[in-house]
Amino acid sequence: MTMYAVQSANAAGCTAVFVACTPETSQLHDYVGPAATCAELTGCNWLETAVTALPQAARTVLVIAGAMPLLSAATMTRLMQCQQETSDSLVLLTTSPACAQQGGGIIRDAAGRVARIRIDEGTMPAQPPAEYFSTGAACFSGEWLWENRSNMQALTENSLECLVADALAAGAPVGTMRHADAELELLQVVDRTDLARAESALRERIRRRALESGVTLVDPATVWIDDTVTFGRDVTILPNCHLYGNSAVGDDCTIGPNTRLQDTRLAARVAVVESVLEGAQVGENVRIGPYAHLRPGTIVAHDVEIGNYAELKNTQVDSGAKIHHVGYLGDTVVGSDVNVGAGTITCNYDGVEKHETEIGDGAFVGSGTLLVAPVVVGSKAMTGAGSVVTRDVPPSAKVYGVPARVQGVRALPADSDQARPDEKRGA
Repeated sequence: MTMYAVQSANAAGCTAVFVACTPETSQLHDYVGPAATCAELTGCNWLETAVTALPQAARTVLVIAGAMPLLSAATMTRLMQCQQETSDSLVLLTTSPACAQQGGGIIRDAAGRVARIRIDEGTMPAQPPAEYFSTGAACFSGEWLWENRSNMQALTENSLECLVADALAAGAPVGTMRHADAELELLQVVDRTDLARAESALRERIRRRALESGVTLVDPATVWIDDTVTFGRDVTILPNCHLYGNSAVGDDCTIGPNTRLQDTRLAARVAVVESVLEGAQVGENVRIGPYAHLRPGTIVAHDVEIGNYAELKNTQVDSGAKIHHVGYLGDTVVGSDVNVGAGTITCNYDGVEKHETEIGDGAFVGSGTLLVAPVVVGSKAMTGAGSVVTRDVPPSAKVYGVPARVQGVRALPADSDQARPDEKRGA
């Protein structure tokens, strides 16, 4: 949530952004990174901590609650402009009672100036205020803040309300900026209900931004997209897809239906159907699925086909390879133009360590083959159906059996037009 507030502040042109944190929230350092500086509380309240961290030369100070992820950069910019134009000591962001979640009522005098604020609803007059201020957003004169630093030390958790009351008592000018229809934008997340509302609103923003950039969402309501996901041109997302983390989808890709991408990068013209990809990199003109699972460390080159119920982990697949049917490849290097038959499994774990399997260019791995790592299948070699390969297979050799033994040289066609039908299709 804090990161959204930080990003909006940066987009609004704030030159220095500070986040007040406690030892319990020190992990904020990892999230905000170079976008903001974390100022850790040292026995004082959050407002004093933030002000102390700011450069004394700051003319305008924007204070935003870290639990307001929906507050936009545009609203922050307007609030700062309002303070600069009026030169008020502080400017409050106000809204109607219907949109108010946390804050106090504004009581004005006959001239329309802010005269006092009401925090306790029990002390409200018979005619309640028609305007409320948000406790999560205000803009201050930097000079006024520095002059009143000593008053902040005694402030409670409700620092902003108390500071406003002190300013009014001292006769400091307090201005307001009205924000109509701001129920969601001024939402402060204090419980899981608020969190669900905020997430729903954020995801709707993200989907709208994707649509406006040219992404086709066939059923937007069923698609979840993280704010960190990027898209190329003419991308189509089918129903029930989830795109998370640092995923990137290239030009002319089709995702879904029922697909999840997590920290995965797809090049152009990739089709992923009803599959799960985690930490994978996929080249151009690749078709994946349905029901495939690409796990972290998998790198797929261009023009590859990965089909039904194929699982790959920490595996590199070169161009033109075909892995069409049920199987598992773990810690494997697959050469170019390799055909992996249905039910092939790399037995990469011996109970203690993981071992690597290498399949050379142009090799043909028969259905139901078990490759017991570490093992190398040479280029253009062939394993028979149901073989258990425990030894390296020489290039162009034909092996089969349990355990597999060399049974001759693989007969290759003179040219591709004479290739056997099963080899041409990729059995």
